[in-house]
Amino acid sequence: MVESCETRRPRTLCAASPPTFIALALAFAALSCGGPPSADDEEGGTGADSEGGVANLLGDGDGGLLSTASSCAGGGSTTISGTVYDPAKKNPLYDVVVYVPSATPSPLTAGASCDSCDSLYTGNPVATALTDTSGKFTIANAPAGTNVSLVLQIGKWRRQLVIPTVTPCKDNPQPDTSLSLPTKASEGDIPSIAVSTGGADSLECLLLRVGLDPSEYTGGAGGTGHIHVFEGSAGFAGLSAPTMTPAASSSASLWDSTNDLMKYDLLLLSCEGAETASMNQQALYEYTSAGGRAFASHYHYAWFDTGPFGADDLATWTTGENLITSTNPLDLLDVDTVIDQTLPDGGVFPKGQALETWLGVVGALSANGDLQIAQGMHNADVSAANTVSQSWIHTASDTSRPGATQYFSFDTPVNAPVTEAGAPAYCGRVVYSDLHVGAPSGFSAAPDYGGIGHGGTVPTGCTVRDLSPQEKALEFMLFDLSSCVVPNDQPPPPLDPPK
Repeated sequence: MVESCETRRPRTLCAASPPTFIALALAFAALSCGGPPSADDEEGGTGADSEGGVANLLGDGDGGLLSTASSCAGGGSTTISGTVYDPAKKNPLYDVVVYVPSATPSPLTAGASCDSCDSLYTGNPVATALTDTSGKFTIANAPAGTNVSLVLQIGKWRRQLVIPTVTPCKDNPQPDTSLSLPTKASEGDIPSIAVSTGGADSLECLLLRVGLDPSEYTGGAGGTGHIHVFEGSAGFAGLSAPTMTPAASSSASLWDSTNDLMKYDLLLLSCEGAETASMNQQALYEYTSAGGRAFASHYHYAWFDTGPFGADDLATWTTGENLITSTNPLDLLDVDTVIDQTLPDGGVFPKGQALETWLGVVGALSANGDLQIAQGMHNADVSAANTVSQSWIHTASDTSRPGATQYFSFDTPVNAPVTEAGAPAYCGRVVYSDLHVGAPSGFSAAPDYGGIGHGGTVPTGCTVRDLSPQEKALEFMLFDLSSCVVPNDQPPPPLDPPK
């Protein structure tokens, strides 16, 4: 059973223990949150220690961690394996770093920042792995012993757990669904997320279905939750977007200034049903250039086709709604899309390949291998001429607008200078998507807020149901947006433990 460090001891006692050395004087040090498992551990309890204190924290001589990489007969290894899931424990996640730390990981600071991949994963990792497109991982050469600390992390999503016993010289598989990202702050770290609601989309409800707890929602910039909800402008047919009470206007309290945006790690902009009004385009430009991550849906193209972003040749833009339909009259509003596998220069796009494989794993692809979406729109075309942007999804040939880009990303600052290592100095990332969650439009079987015009507030007005195929694609994009920035021509790099 994998346990949260915080369920075993108060946070103040979850400190690093000294290393235990073997005969070769080569050992791994690791976090220890208590002595050997108690009887409660064997029964699935928390194994909490009533005495606490430093003596128990360090174990009784039989606990602690031993390096077994050199002591297994026949050259074997101690390994830890498992599958990492989203907070809802329904879909496995790709590109999650899983590691054993030798010290307490440093606190994560909320707000936009320019972080390298290695700087996010603290605690002096001694054994690491990266989840594949099935969410699976295997940590090789893992330390053995009792109360082995395990960290699951992608960007600023982080959960710290404790494995009661790691047996040497064998694999130690963790129970299915026991490893997942946190649903609320009491379970781990969650990025600070700002959501601007809209009259024609509900990205705020996607977060609930991904598994985040309703207690994490808060209205405006205040409150203790990690999902801060702001009211976008009136959208389709002049309808006001559903918000928390009291409502806070996005134009006055969120994107009015760079300083207000900088408080957030992620910015989600739900389609308002009309072109975004009262924009401070410079503020968004500065926020993303400083490391902020932004996800913009449909009519929020107005941020990018003009202003400072408009000068960067991100895409060829088409304004308006531009609904895409299928050429099949029996399936008019459901259109097939294709996952992009190549870069603008024709090279391999590793994350595009990963997205297609992952969508197959989670059952989001149709029988012919396409991603079928509802209410796709056509506002952006990304071609080889748009060298700073990467298309991820485009419509298939059997649609009213074949080849239309449905999702693309670009790293910021755009056209960043090249570092001494030869790579651009990117800090943030922007995603533009013509894929809607679709629920508030009333076309889904269980629309959020009862569909257009029925009102309601977030999160109580959100429908709790499994993710649709296009929502699964958005979930992949959400966690990829949260991760550290990696050039599009490279797969996610492993986190190497110290030599």
